[in-house]
Amino acid sequence: MWYEALERNNFLVNLYNKLPELEDVRISEINIHDEGRIVAIRFDMPRYAERPPEKWEDLGNNTVCVRVDLSAVKEITLNSGSSDYKGNIEIFKNDPESIIVKITGTVNALIKAESGFIQSVTGYFNE
Repeated sequence: MWYEALERNNFLVNLYNKLPELEDVRISEINIHDEGRIVAIRFDMPRYAERPPEKWEDLGNNTVCVRVDLSAVKEITLNSGSSDYKGNIEIFKNDPESIIVKITGTVNALIKAESGFIQSVTGYFNE
């Protein structure tokens, strides 16, 4: 599964009985930092968590947002002609020393990096 290629995935894994594939997800952010050595991708999970924190329930959250950071980026291509980013996200290890993120949809991207981790997992109310 896609999350196994990422470090620091425990909190996200514990929110779900089975993590869904990243198909037709809203991508809210693709940021390139540090002269291209770091790329951050923020997206909404395709469905809400089965085991959300009590605080999320109290706030009425209905969407899980994940930020993935990729570091030591070796290659990046990015193309879009749309202002709404939606697509399928594949995350996998190409070999023990490289991770690949492939996005296809209204935005297309290919990112190759040495490592990737889940930077944050938040809940919010999406109307």
